Amino acid sequence: MSKKVIVVGGGIAGLAAFRQRQMQQPNIDVVLLEASPQLGGKIRTTDFLGRQIDEGADAFITRVPWALELCDQLGLDSFLVSPASSNAYVLINGVLRKLPKGLVLGVPTKLLPLIRSRVVSPFAALRAGFDRFLPDDWPGDDESVGGLIRRRMGDQIADRLVDPLIGSINAGDTDHLDAALAAPQLETAARRHRSLISGLKEQTKKPAGTSAPVFLGLELGMGQLIETLVRSLGEADIRTGTPVTGINKNSGNLVVRTQQTSIECDAVILATPAHQAALLLAECQTAADRLSSIEHASVAMVTMGFRQADVGHPLDGSGMLIPRGEGLLTTAVSWGSSKWPHWTDTEHAIFRVSAGRAGDTRALALEDDELVEALLTEVANILDINGDLLEWRVSRWIDAFPQYAPGHDRLVAAIERDLRSEMGGLFLAGAGYKGIGIPACIQQGNQSAEAALDYLKTL
Repeated sequence: MSKKVIVVGGGIAGLAAFRQRQMQQPNIDVVLLEASPQLGGKIRTTDFLGRQIDEGADAFITRVPWALELCDQLGLDSFLVSPASSNAYVLINGVLRKLPKGLVLGVPTKLLPLIRSRVVSPFAALRAGFDRFLPDDWPGDDESVGGLIRRRMGDQIADRLVDPLIGSINAGDTDHLDAALAAPQLETAARRHRSLISGLKEQTKKPAGTSAPVFLGLELGMGQLIETLVRSLGEADIRTGTPVTGINKNSGNLVVRTQQTSIECDAVILATPAHQAALLLAECQTAADRLSSIEHASVAMVTMGFRQADVGHPLDGSGMLIPRGEGLLTTAVSWGSSKWPHWTDTEHAIFRVSAGRAGDTRALALEDDELVEALLTEVANILDINGDLLEWRVSRWIDAFPQYAPGHDRLVAAIERDLRSEMGGLFLAGAGYKGIGIPACIQQGNQSAEAALDYLKTL
């Protein structure tokens, strides 16, 4: 009798898990259940001003291999594109200033460019440079990103550079994000070296002649990855519009309940956000309670289109960051038509404007037209826009950004122990657990599929 695996969730983690199972053990029955009408989760690409523009993630990091490997396997190499500009701005006291050269996740590794940028005060720049002379004072595990940066480089570097950058990626507050998980590059440098700057410089050394891009996107948007992946699965049993209502154990088998039926299976890969997983695992109360304790932040993304000629500020970069101290609703603006060469034309300027992060829920209280008006006022003032908004689109990502508080890795380990004890055969994957971003979710999907196959061998 063939074994059956059910994948719950059709985002990139669930699809990667499905594909990995299919490649390794094609004789095992597998069903993917997705609550929404479409696959892709937070990866969504739709038409805007005649182009395919992402509503969520528009790129993936190349420092880790899993997204690149998947694109290679799917034959997407020729569609990969890199940002046209690595320059960006940050708003300081109402004035846009170029980010200095030599930043690594917002941490300055070169003193002179930092001083010349006027992003921080001269005293704050010198304070950051003292990192080279401070004693090794690494406190051990469970340090926050903000705690690490304030300890080594001072408050202004934390508030004006690191928090706007890392905080925008995570929609978080870096004073409450685990350094080892949210910024492992920084944590590793601080742990292995007396000086954070020295550690980062060593990490970023490249052999002569290498200049690989840090980020890559796809010509038709990140939705192209989802569409190609789904096509590669062939006649797979993928059921959209099928919400799962609960999962329980029954006589050694797992039972997945939907609104229409119950499906018995040997293993489940649960690739949903942590707060949704908690609801589905109500019969495993300890694990559910732990899953519920993982906090999530919400973000609203407003895509705006203008005439290029109506934008007064030079769009000579990839976008701008807005520190919390500026007091604005806007948290970041991606200058998409300048950032991506395949979006560029001489007529239009396309911006992706973000609002909302941990501790700031103002955007959630506004209706779409109110949100657009508020953000338009801020962006137009900063970029000297004197023309009509040609087109706009609101994308709301509610509870979409898990917040990795210090000790998050131990919490996830405890959840996995609970599941092994009470729900043997159930495995987790997704951004809520062991890494955010497309590559990390692909890796978790692959690993959960391999763990499920190993489990089936024991039956």
